[in-house]
Amino acid sequence: MPGKFDALDRLVQLLLLVAGLGAIANGAFMLVDPLEWYVFIPTVVTTGPPNAHFIRDIGLAYLGSGAILIYAAANPILRWRAALVGGLWLTLHGLLHIYEVLAGICGPATFWADAPGVVAQPAMVIAALVILRARKRI
Repeated sequence: MPGKFDALDRLVQLLLLVAGLGAIANGAFMLVDPLEWYVFIPTVVTTGPPNAHFIRDIGLAYLGSGAILIYAAANPILRWRAALVGGLWLTLHGLLHIYEVLAGICGPATFWADAPGVVAQPAMVIAALVILRARKRI
């Protein structure tokens, strides 16, 4: 393992921690009160009627991703593979939202409303992994 943690390593930890905590918070909300989550996120109501079971299923994916990212944040140099796995579902989910705009399934306004919760989390994970790779920490 390369030397001591420095400011960029701490930035990587922060990015993974924030992404992980955001995913856990969203997933917990989805599990505890799926119908309230459904109306709380303004763009979700445009996707069809609520399905509490399905919302909870997705909540579990968020919880799993978040837990893995928090595990990775403890030592991202040693646990970069965990960061990769933890960010995988979040990234695929974000890419789906991008595809839906490009395909005309939803408009840009919907995308930008969703972006902080759907694109920001995987972007943080990707940024953390890029920093690690650029510094030859991977």
